[in-house]
Amino acid sequence: MALQGWHIAKSRTNKINLSGGTFVRERPQSNALRSDKFAAQSHGSEFIYHGEEDKYDINNRIKPDFEYIDIMLDQMVQFNRSHNILFFLSIISIIIACQGDSMHESQPFTNRLAKSSSPYLLQHAHNPVDWFPWGAEAFEKAHREDKPIFLSIGYSTCHWCHVMAHESFENEEVARLMNENFVCIKVDREERPDIDQLYMAAATTLIGRGGWPLTIVMSPDKRPFFAGTYFPRESAPGRVGLLELLPKIAEAWKTQRSEIEGAADQILKALQQEKPTGAGQILDEEILIRTSSDFKRSYDAVEGGFGSAPKFPSAHNLVFLLREGYRTGDTTLSDMALHSLRQMRFGGIFDHIGFGFHRYSTDARWHVPHFEKMLYDQANLMLAYTEAWELSRDPLFLQTIEEIFLYLTNKLKSPRGAYYSAEDADSEGVEGKFYVWSWEELLEVVGPEKLAKYAPAFGLEVTGNFEDEASRKPSGKNIFHMDSVPDHHELLQSSEWALVRKKLEQARERRIHPGLDNKILADWNGLTLSALSRAATVTGDIRYQKAAGTLAEYLRHEMLQRDELVLHMPESGSHKVEGFLDDYSFIIQGFRYFYESSFDADYLKLAIELQKIQLEKFWDETGGGFFFTEAENSDVFIRQKEIYDGAIPSGNSVAAENLYYLGRLAEIPAWESLSRKIGETFSEQVNRAPRGFSALLQTVQVHVNGSQEIVIAGDTQDLKAATQVLQKYYNPYKLVLYRPNEGFEAIEDISGFLSYQKAIDGGLTVYICENYACQYPETNLLSLEKALQRK
Repeated sequence: MALQGWHIAKSRTNKINLSGGTFVRERPQSNALRSDKFAAQSHGSEFIYHGEEDKYDINNRIKPDFEYIDIMLDQMVQFNRSHNILFFLSIISIIIACQGDSMHESQPFTNRLAKSSSPYLLQHAHNPVDWFPWGAEAFEKAHREDKPIFLSIGYSTCHWCHVMAHESFENEEVARLMNENFVCIKVDREERPDIDQLYMAAATTLIGRGGWPLTIVMSPDKRPFFAGTYFPRESAPGRVGLLELLPKIAEAWKTQRSEIEGAADQILKALQQEKPTGAGQILDEEILIRTSSDFKRSYDAVEGGFGSAPKFPSAHNLVFLLREGYRTGDTTLSDMALHSLRQMRFGGIFDHIGFGFHRYSTDARWHVPHFEKMLYDQANLMLAYTEAWELSRDPLFLQTIEEIFLYLTNKLKSPRGAYYSAEDADSEGVEGKFYVWSWEELLEVVGPEKLAKYAPAFGLEVTGNFEDEASRKPSGKNIFHMDSVPDHHELLQSSEWALVRKKLEQARERRIHPGLDNKILADWNGLTLSALSRAATVTGDIRYQKAAGTLAEYLRHEMLQRDELVLHMPESGSHKVEGFLDDYSFIIQGFRYFYESSFDADYLKLAIELQKIQLEKFWDETGGGFFFTEAENSDVFIRQKEIYDGAIPSGNSVAAENLYYLGRLAEIPAWESLSRKIGETFSEQVNRAPRGFSALLQTVQVHVNGSQEIVIAGDTQDLKAATQVLQKYYNPYKLVLYRPNEGFEAIEDISGFLSYQKAIDGGLTVYICENYACQYPETNLLSLEKALQRK
């Protein structure tokens, strides 16, 4: 499990003891927030918080210099990894999101969150805590009554958010203390990523780390002065509970206001110093070489992936390696990615029964996952497996694309063709209960003969195939996990296994399901459109193309307003959240990829128009790069810039790629320059820890390598024939345009040079251009294949 809880260190030494492990910073730094990696000597892995890879340095924080914080924080120590997690799991009841008992009239308490559309906020709608959603009403009340604000940020499928809710927010004594002394605000981090991003930065500035649930106490003018993550209800040795903590903060607010104001000012200044200056160096081939070397040093040649436990899929890292292997001819790089993708597919991080990938692996073998399933992981991994299939033609990768697609369709697809956000890890109050199997259950479903055949292949055992986290004894449960034995892999392709798997799936469907977070988010659906479109382009599968078309239409009509402004979520009555940087970046990318699978010029034109709007709203003319929020509509007090490529690529990284390719095909050289400027703006962070920016470095790759523009001219049959030839060859640096014989005005309006690239004698004609020069046009499929083979 991830390290939980909270820690404050009171010295600025290079080593900080953290309940069983010492975290060491790699080099001295100023008080600016960093996206640096640091080592965890206790288990040799990258630091994580609550299921996410850490993007902050524990040593870069300021220390409030007033006594009451020291007194309270001396009690806050890191939650011990060896604690019995079953104690906490035993108190979790079934989480009901947005329907059923949670909305029943018999509930003894109902607060303002009952009017929300967020599944996470609705989970707290019947807490005795007098929760407010983020908005003017809460801040006006705080000003009027001179109370601090207790801000709690989480998300629907966050395990420790559930724990804190049941332990504390459903407790009337805790609620009384919160209601009497604070104005309490709940925020869904996925609904308001701008708020989450700002206060997560504040938390790491103050205490050196962050995670979810995120707990912030701040003044009525939104300046934070106290931060933590998970707090239990009652204090125990080594950790403080809310029943003790809340009165101390309330008393300090009344009696030590000047010290609190001073601390809030320090935090505000530290956050304001975080902005990149834009005066960095141009990122070139040298950073690509360094990054490749870093990956080689940390590569796990046996199990795949990088480092030790826990392991995250980090699909953009693997895509970087696939492309770098292609660019340089160093196949050891692409082989690392291919091996990692195979091991992940065979491991327990993949759901062998119902398909789809879990969030991450708690061990180095990809065996025991954190069972949460996120839409963005499915989309990111579909992109990676698509590129791996394109390069290697390994049938396992094609099968994995299909299985991710089936999971998306069966579990996350909305009736209108968009995709929901996530499935929870918990059911019946226990993480993973829906997914694991006792030996007796397996015998009952598949019978002794079939079980004897498949148990060795999937590592299934009578006593269970993984240990209980607390006792370190066999759990009595099994996770399907295929060992790396070629004979076993053939079973995945067999019709018999398909029948056995279906029986298991049908039996599992009768269990109580994990909760579904049915939010529809623009950025995650834009990413999913990219994945579906790329899969359709590479495989030619009409089902992927149809799903991509339905999703593209949904985004066009539900996420874009008439003036082509992007929404973060579909508008619901008076509830409207304007789009953030990531929403624009991922929708632009999705429309760009959808054009290359459909050749519908309207979507390419729309991508270009949205790119213009994104530049107007988010680009920093002074410092370079994109802000996460636009100036006019932001209700946070600092506009943040994000470049770290964490669970998903950052909006700046995706925008850099969009600007390059759209600049090339629309003949806007300034956009190519801005693409390079993004790397320059953030070069200081990238140079410190390049592996944390692998999506941004994919654009550096194309700047170094150069792109290939391919124009297909002719009728629709010519287009189909030419694209079938293109499907045979891997080139991640190409972009494809289509000039039809009739109705070509739309695409010529976008790319003026197509006026000269017409079909010769009305037949198939393919123009291949590189480095601002075009080869002699190919007019038959054989010559086209020879031209593509030259790379």
